[in-house]
Amino acid sequence: MSRNFSNLSVDCMLMFKLIIKFKSRLLVFILCALFFCAKQEELPANFAAAPPSFNRVVSLSPSSTEILFELGLGDRIVGATDFCQYPETAAHIQRLGGYLDPNYEAIIRLRPDLVILLPEQDQVRRYIAELKLRYLMVDNKTVSDILASIQTIGDAFSMETTTEQLISDIKHRTQLIQQTTGKLPKPRVLISISRTLGNGRLADVYAAGEGTYFSELIAFAGGRNVLTGKNIAYPLLTAEGIISLNPDIIFDFIFGLSPTNLPEAKIKNDWSSLSGISAIERDKIFIINESYSTVPGPRFILLLEKLARLIHPEIDWDNL
Repeated sequence: MSRNFSNLSVDCMLMFKLIIKFKSRLLVFILCALFFCAKQEELPANFAAAPPSFNRVVSLSPSSTEILFELGLGDRIVGATDFCQYPETAAHIQRLGGYLDPNYEAIIRLRPDLVILLPEQDQVRRYIAELKLRYLMVDNKTVSDILASIQTIGDAFSMETTTEQLISDIKHRTQLIQQTTGKLPKPRVLISISRTLGNGRLADVYAAGEGTYFSELIAFAGGRNVLTGKNIAYPLLTAEGIISLNPDIIFDFIFGLSPTNLPEAKIKNDWSSLSGISAIERDKIFIINESYSTVPGPRFILLLEKLARLIHPEIDWDNL
């Protein structure tokens, strides 16, 4: 199986609409009346200098969950999505369903004093607003967005020192990579973020286009995306299209794809069905299977450092 990024958002939105259609609005408002009397309030990025103390937080994205843990606030999370798997202690947090279709009754029962959302969860935000819950919107589409999210969440919990230290460390490590690779040649990189695995041939290959988070990391790491143009964020590529692109390096992101127990050699063998590609001839196909590879949160720096080492192995990274 593979993740079909061309249909994923549509399928999730349809699921969400069905959930809304068949839930009883009257039941929801009765539950709200029983559990909440406080006025719902959205917290902007620069909200109150002396914010209230939040002790029962619902996090509806893995990136927000990881930020909370990085800031030492993991013990305040009472509910999270099924996809919030890091760190290991997050496994003990109550699960609230999917990214776009959370269990609203479960959220109500948790009596959260803050719900953290992403902009693409706007339908969820509207429903959270109807439940009269206080919520905070953060973004994670770019590196700047991730850093701003850390700042916003840190400000919400008055964690100024910890927040400043975390952001400073990430910025320092990012800038070190950019400065080190800045004047070096820029290999042409293909970023495969979803495909069918283990068939002995390539199928359903979705790649990260220009302007995406993954493309930004490649640029920071001293490479350049072989895909140009921002018309489609994650285009579906044919074998012929990949051959015509002829990348110098291929990053094969497989975390979360199934089957999950395939040996790396078998996964790489899928690419051998192509010929005349520099990355294949020079053995420059790299399997990326770490959990942080698919979460645009504070651990993006680990992915950036890994990519930089693979793109520019000529650098003595351990002694910078």
